[in-house]
Amino acid sequence: MIITPNGKIVLQQRDTNPNIVNPGKITMFGGTIKTSDSPETGLKRELFEELELNIDNFEVKKLNTFLKTKELDGTDYIIHVFLVKNVDLDKLKLHEGAEFVCDTAENLLKNPKITRITKLALLDFVAKTTTLS
Repeated sequence: MIITPNGKIVLQQRDTNPNIVNPGKITMFGGTIKTSDSPETGLKRELFEELELNIDNFEVKKLNTFLKTKELDGTDYIIHVFLVKNVDLDKLKLHEGAEFVCDTAENLLKNPKITRITKLALLDFVAKTTTLS
């Protein structure tokens, strides 16, 4: 989950191509971890591929791990969610998805196009941010 200096969260509006995962939905950036990757290595590779974002000089923290299930999501899959803080939206180059969606977590949670896992991550982010305040 990418967070701007003013605390807004940057997500992606997925393409409407029916052959991709979550067509037309709003979701986090990221992708599949290769067999040889740690979650952190996969995060670094995916964000560079999708956004040309090199996260070496950013604060990165693990938010949580979520489980996709065959029953709810069509597949069993572990999702590692990290927070990458203080990223300037204007410096990102979108290589995947239709457009950026950038707003507060509270406003994003009201959007019916948010995927189930993204919603869980946003709810966790809000709960942890509120607890830390």
